[in-house]
Amino acid sequence: MRTPLAWLNLWHDKTRTATALAGTAFAVVLVLMQLGFFRSVLKTARIVYDDVKFDVVITSVKYRQMLKTGYFDKVRLTQARSLPEVADAMPMSLALQLYRNPKTGFKRSILIIGIDPRRDYVSVVAPEQLPQIMPADQVLMDELSRPEYGERGPGLISEIAGRTIKVVGMFRLGCGFGADGTVVTSDTNFARFFAPRTTEQISLGLLQLRPGADPEAVVAKLKAMLPRDVVVQTRDEFIFQEQYYWMVKTSVGVIFGLGVVVAILVGAAIVYQVLSADIAKRMPEYATLKAMGYPGGYLSSVILTQAAIIGAVGFVPGLLISNALYALTRAQAHIPMDMGVLLPIGVFVVSVAMCATAGMASLRKVHTAAPADLFA
Repeated sequence: MRTPLAWLNLWHDKTRTATALAGTAFAVVLVLMQLGFFRSVLKTARIVYDDVKFDVVITSVKYRQMLKTGYFDKVRLTQARSLPEVADAMPMSLALQLYRNPKTGFKRSILIIGIDPRRDYVSVVAPEQLPQIMPADQVLMDELSRPEYGERGPGLISEIAGRTIKVVGMFRLGCGFGADGTVVTSDTNFARFFAPRTTEQISLGLLQLRPGADPEAVVAKLKAMLPRDVVVQTRDEFIFQEQYYWMVKTSVGVIFGLGVVVAILVGAAIVYQVLSADIAKRMPEYATLKAMGYPGGYLSSVILTQAAIIGAVGFVPGLLISNALYALTRAQAHIPMDMGVLLPIGVFVVSVAMCATAGMASLRKVHTAAPADLFA
């Protein structure tokens, strides 16, 4: 039975091995957190639209993303309803407005969503809550809004855009990177909060199609029929555009992407230094193995095995720490941080590959071990 030299080398110098494992775990935590935030950006980019029922959407030509929608004339919905494939067309408006913390008086931007309360097309709002937002200045508030907005709950009196409002109910949506809190109200109240804007000026036109209708075909017909002041897209196209904006046209994707690269480089550098120091310390032993006839390939396999072990074992504490940080982030920031199954598997592969790459970079020192040096 061949001696497990790689394991014995790691076990012999526990301090150096612990350093390598700590460096690997640190890199794993950084990679998992950066990728977790990256994935949460993709989720929060569509967090509002995932809870809205629509197949095709009409937006202003000025639409850039959820917080920069522009607006267009509501008459476009009447025109869209003329198509036999369109079952219904609902308005939605979104914009940031100042909300006053009722206790501290501090004002903070909050996302206002205006909907038609006569229709049930926003799933986070229960049907029985829709009549509650019809009266003037009455809203529903996201209970997952950040603590900076202060107390929340039915009956709360506060201000939006200088108008006294009453919170008449709650819903659960969650925060995003663009907005820390959300309220839902009627389209009429929305117009009041953004005067002189009217209910005829909307951010989105949400079209529900009849069963069997082809969304792409409907989009083609609407593009040919409607004026050029609006853009028509399928649901998938629209959500992809939203995610693309946040990941490519803002610095968010670049920051988290660079974070992953830096984490891998840091981890690889630590493992490389540990392996290089270990090789330098054991040069006489490696020279002896060469003198005994062991080929260079065997020595390479020992180093690469050590690196792979460090990558695999160091991944475990990194995963456990990251799970705890994910839970803390969800609890404190209400950001949808979800690791899932594929992400840990992918990062495990990255961890082993990172350490293996560091091992390959240190192989040159092993092959410089000369048996003749033993007798110098």
